[in-house]
Amino acid sequence: MKLFERKLFVSQRMRWVEDAAPAVTSDTGRSSSFIGAAIGQKRILFFGFFGVIFLGLLLIRVIQIQIVQNAAWRTLAEHNRLRIQPIIPERGIIFDRSMVPLVTNVPNFRLTLRAQDLPRNDAKREVQIRAIAATVGVQSDKIDQILNAFSKYRYASVVIKDPVTYEEVVDIYLRSAAFPSLTIERGAKRKYVEGVPGHQTPLPESMAHVLGFLGRISPDELETLKVQSQYESGSEYYPSDSIGKTGIEAVAEQFVRGAPGERGAEVDARGAERGTVSVKQPTPGASVVLTIDIEIQKQLESALKMGLAKAGKKRGSAIAIDPRDGSVLGLVSLPAYDGNLFADSITPKAYADLTANPDQPLVNRAIGGLFPAGSTVKPFLAAAALQEHVVTPETKVLSTGGLHLGAWFFPDWKAGGHGLVDVRSAIANSVNTYFYTIGGGYGTIQGLGPARIKQYLEYFGLGSPTGIPIPGESRGFLPSPEWKKESRGVQWYIGDTYNISIGQGDILVSPLQLAMGIAAIANNGTLWKPRVIDYRINKDGTEIVESPSLSAKIPIDGQWLQVVREGMRQTVTGGSARSLGSVPIEIAGKTGTAQWSSTKPPHAWFESFAPYQNPEIVTLFMIEEGNEGSTVCVPAAKQFYTWWAEYRKNRAGGI
Repeated sequence: MKLFERKLFVSQRMRWVEDAAPAVTSDTGRSSSFIGAAIGQKRILFFGFFGVIFLGLLLIRVIQIQIVQNAAWRTLAEHNRLRIQPIIPERGIIFDRSMVPLVTNVPNFRLTLRAQDLPRNDAKREVQIRAIAATVGVQSDKIDQILNAFSKYRYASVVIKDPVTYEEVVDIYLRSAAFPSLTIERGAKRKYVEGVPGHQTPLPESMAHVLGFLGRISPDELETLKVQSQYESGSEYYPSDSIGKTGIEAVAEQFVRGAPGERGAEVDARGAERGTVSVKQPTPGASVVLTIDIEIQKQLESALKMGLAKAGKKRGSAIAIDPRDGSVLGLVSLPAYDGNLFADSITPKAYADLTANPDQPLVNRAIGGLFPAGSTVKPFLAAAALQEHVVTPETKVLSTGGLHLGAWFFPDWKAGGHGLVDVRSAIANSVNTYFYTIGGGYGTIQGLGPARIKQYLEYFGLGSPTGIPIPGESRGFLPSPEWKKESRGVQWYIGDTYNISIGQGDILVSPLQLAMGIAAIANNGTLWKPRVIDYRINKDGTEIVESPSLSAKIPIDGQWLQVVREGMRQTVTGGSARSLGSVPIEIAGKTGTAQWSSTKPPHAWFESFAPYQNPEIVTLFMIEEGNEGSTVCVPAAKQFYTWWAEYRKNRAGGI
């Protein structure tokens, strides 16, 4: 373009711009305020105010996300990128007192599902759950139920099938590529057997009540254990965990479980694994050594089964205690169940059969059953009467068949009575008249009365939990005049005192309470808390001993307890358990027959200790509705003691 043409173009353009713009005429003219009129000062302040608020809120939100909620958002991001799978630790082994293994851990597979990797859309989620259910052979309702129960743990895996066979593992792996929420995990199940691999035999069925079993953790249990894990390093729990539900498995849960490890896997946007990024190895659990002697357990169970067969009954208990420290050597409750049913994920039908069984095989009746004690309380009453100077060892009472009191008659078990008896012969022959007299009084003998009877029975541990570290123990009950007035609205009569003096009436005790009470007589007055765990062994080999625990020292002079022991010895030498005289060891004991129903047979009892001079073992046999203790329980005790005498001799010789 020529120079003249460029100048003309610029001149015209400037003139067009000037014509288009309003003229500035004066300070007060409208044209001079054109820009200010477009955005007024008030508007600027208005928008500025809200701008500051917006920026403030934005800043607060940034601080909240980046600082206050940093951990939560970081966790969310990590969960989207990583999948943390727990690695189950090896559970500690449970041994008997001679280091015989009573359980083993068997590797298995289980199928888990993670709610985080399911579709967010409800309809799509339901479709996928149904597809998963059809693929793995689990009902979709069951999967929904499990996911709902652990809805607070959507990032964690939940078990939907356990166990899974190897064939199922291969089939599910091939068919489940479309389901990144599914994972096949290695696990382990308990097998309740005796011995080491290659030399294992089934446990006696009664060990199920001692050992207990594992079960899938419930949401409530998970919440409780997660709170506890805040104070116990390495004890984190997961929705996929199994925990001890009953028996030693429950009691020793905190140290036999070990500490789980973790495997961190990186995943893509679909949730499919792309590789392992971290591994934390688990810490195996400690092992537990019990006070139980598995050979004694077997023989107690065998002897009790013989007594049950003799009585034609199914329910009973047998207990063996070391009176020197309260160690439980054997604890039998029949009928029992196979603990391996629960180890293999018991079916609903099998569980329903157990709970519907009228003989209640799931109940540990040795510690949880409550029964009238019958004549088994007579040694305790005799010791109390001697201590309170109600009678002396030489005091004699005439038994003519019972006591007449007004219109009431309180009978002896032997028609015509036992003649003149002292405390020793009264124990040996279980003479009711003697115990009516020392309990409620008769003639010139005042009697203990209900308050002192209750007090002394409590001294021996009756009517209260023994404290055995196995779940399911019952408290028991000892009546009193105050209780009868309050609960029944009637007064206490002398007949009530006579009844409790022979272990009848409203007295309720557990077999273990009686066994521990007799142990206190055998050891001259020490009431122990029952021991079931002897010690535990950590993986580094260190041992932690569970020391014997004293419940009480019974306030009765040793001379009077010796008189009672002499009476119990006479039970065997010439009284109601004389058939035990042929056993090659000196035994002292007391039979019992406890009325409890007007239409059903009484319960049968026999409590004893041996050797008589220096007791090493206390045993108790109880057969529900077994009738007389001398008829069914004494033969059971004879079978056991005949075996134990030889077993004791062999062990003393180092065998």
